[in-house]
Amino acid sequence: PTGVGKTTTLAKVAATCILKDHKKVAFITMDTYRIAAIDQLKTYAQILDVPLEVAYTIEDYQEAINKFFAYDLILVDTAGRNFRDAKYVKELQANMVLDIKAYLVLSLTAKPKDITDIHAQFNHLPIKDVIFTKLDETRQFGSIINIALNNAIGIAYLTNGQDVPEDIVHPTAQRISSYIEGGYFDE
Repeated sequence: PTGVGKTTTLAKVAATCILKDHKKVAFITMDTYRIAAIDQLKTYAQILDVPLEVAYTIEDYQEAINKFFAYDLILVDTAGRNFRDAKYVKELQANMVLDIKAYLVLSLTAKPKDITDIHAQFNHLPIKDVIFTKLDETRQFGSIINIALNNAIGIAYLTNGQDVPEDIVHPTAQRISSYIEGGYFDE
């Protein structure tokens, strides 16, 4: 969905993989829809010293995948669109032609019913895990556990601010339960 922080989250994941795991990372952006989206990811790519390819078509995407074949991790940024637009969801599905791991990025500031509806709209795609953003902008954390338990899906990351790479959290059962029981606390 739009406005959940996909691009910033992608940069956080990349930075974590580069700095902590010493992975060789590349970026592909398919977000040619949003104004300045390419520039935003280009800035992150320069800071992280990561190559970036822009894919305007599925052919561009395939060429970029082939170009980065030797990399440990290729992170693909997609355009955010209205999740209720079935055409957009079908476009995403059409672009998932390779053996990929897809992550659904959801904002914890969304209403619980909207989070459930968003997940349901994307549920037919091969989603590996969910990433929840904007942990620091809410005091309601039930959607984390509701999505995980009701859909038998994992939570890959939680993000808690805009700083790259600092504001990303690897969730644990203890951490999630402490959020739900006592609210967010800055670690």
